[in-house]
Amino acid sequence: MNNQTQNAIDIVLAESLKELAAIKPIDKITIKEITDKAGVIRPTFYNHFQDKYELLEWITINELFAPVEPLLMNGMLKEGVTFILTKIEKEKDFYKRAVQLEGQNSFNEIFNRCVKNAVEKYMDLESITGIVNYPWLTEELTAEFFCSLY
Repeated sequence: MNNQTQNAIDIVLAESLKELAAIKPIDKITIKEITDKAGVIRPTFYNHFQDKYELLEWITINELFAPVEPLLMNGMLKEGVTFILTKIEKEKDFYKRAVQLEGQNSFNEIFNRCVKNAVEKYMDLESITGIVNYPWLTEELTAEFFCSLY
């Protein structure tokens, strides 16, 4: 992803995609439709994102996972999960469309990657994997396991 931070153009493009997703499947939405709705030209989109799937990943990271980092840093897992689920519920029309995406660029792939990153970053995987002495039981494998549980 080109830029993980939020700026005005990223936010406008994200809102544009979310509004369009309320009326049609994400895989049918074109970059032109996103940029027309956002009031920017196509090159502006490509200065920020490779494609609409990278924009979807940006939305997932910045609207679901980045806001819960302070909670996770303070061991408030329940509150973090509650925040994510509440946000998804508030924008359920968009997320219903997002979960319909299949394949490599699916929302499921993106969400799993974000969960895995959060698990690796905020769980004490070293102590979990240290309980038993199996060389194949790596922190990465443990994180993948935890993210597959949702």
